[in-house]
Amino acid sequence: MNLFDRFILTIYSFALIILSCIAIAATSGLLSPDLFRPYVEQMLSGTNWAYLIVAIIFLVVSLRFFFSSFRSQKPKTDRGIRQRNDLGEVNITIQTITTIAERAARRVKGVRDMKTFVKALESGNIITLRVSVDGETPLPELTQKLQQDVKDQVEGIAGVVISEVTVVVTEVAQQENYAARKRVE
Repeated sequence: MNLFDRFILTIYSFALIILSCIAIAATSGLLSPDLFRPYVEQMLSGTNWAYLIVAIIFLVVSLRFFFSSFRSQKPKTDRGIRQRNDLGEVNITIQTITTIAERAARRVKGVRDMKTFVKALESGNIITLRVSVDGETPLPELTQKLQQDVKDQVEGIAGVVISEVTVVVTEVAQQENYAARKRVE
C-alpha cells in the first residue's frame, strides 16, 4: 500500500469512526431524533450537492479499497542484479554480491572489520566498504588493494560489472583489542 492509499485510508477510517459514534449515540437515545431531522429532510428533499459529493467520494473510496483487496500480490523477488543471456535471465541477489565482496576484502592484509553495501543502479553497480583497519598497513596501499581485489573478485565470480568500489575507513582498531579478540575466536 503506497503513501497516498494510507493517507486516504486514515481519513476514511476517521470519518467512519465519527459516523459510527453518531449512529450509536442516536440509536441508544443519547441524542434527540430532532437533532437529525433537519439534515435528513434536507438530504431527502432533492438534489443537495454537498451530500451528493460526500456520498460519491465515500462510494469511490470504498470501491477502491474493496477491489484492491482482491488484487493479486506479485511474489516478491529478491532484489538483485539481472542479466540477460542467450539462454534466459540470471538474477544475482544483492546478498550474494555482498558475500563475495566481503570474502575478498577479508583476504586483504590490514582489514579488521567491515560493513558492505551494494547498490545496483542504472549507471552501474556500486560497492561501498566501511572498514576498520589495523593501523600498521599504509592506508593508500591498503585501500587501493581493497578496491582492486573486491572489484576483480566480484566481476570474476559473479560476472557483474562493478563501476565503483568506495572505501570508507571508519577507525583504526586497537592492537590489544584485536589480539584479545583473535585469541577468543
